Parts: sequence; C-alpha cells; structure tokens
Amino acid sequence: MTGIAKISTRGQLAVPKAIREKLNIKEGDTVFFEEKHGKVYIRKVKNFLDLEGTLPSPKLPIEKMKEKAMEEMAKEVAGV
Repeated sequence: MTGIAKISTRGQLAVPKAIREKLNIKEGDTVFFEEKHGKVYIRKVKNFLDLEGTLPSPKLPIEKMKEKAMEEMAKEVAGV
C-alpha cells in the first residue's frame, strides 16, 4: 500500500486515508516513526489498555498480591 502526502510549513503530515484505515489509526492515536537505511516506517503505538486479556490471569487475587507485597516490604524493613 502506498500514499502521498505533503509536509506543512510546521512539519505536519496528513496520513493518507487508505493507510489510516489499514493501520486503524484514528484521531488522538499515537504513531511511531522509525528511520532505517534511508526509509521511514510508521506504526500505530498500542495503548497498554489494548493488551487487556492478552496475558494469563494471575494465580492470586489482587488483594492477596497486595498483602504478600506488604509482607515482603515489612520483612525488608525489619532486615529479615
């Protein structure tokens, strides 16, 4: 897929509609530009909330995790 866009006097760039649709880029999204060997690549930056459900669920409920973390911090403070 290709597209052409002009750079404005402020260095702004309008991403062609077909590219925005292909990458699912919408107003307010963040994109990442990368230059390699004289070529520029653009990627949509995923919001960490988009990752919800992609990791296995923790084996402990969140309250138990907090409790264990507090216990470990108490041990560290006590020098155990």
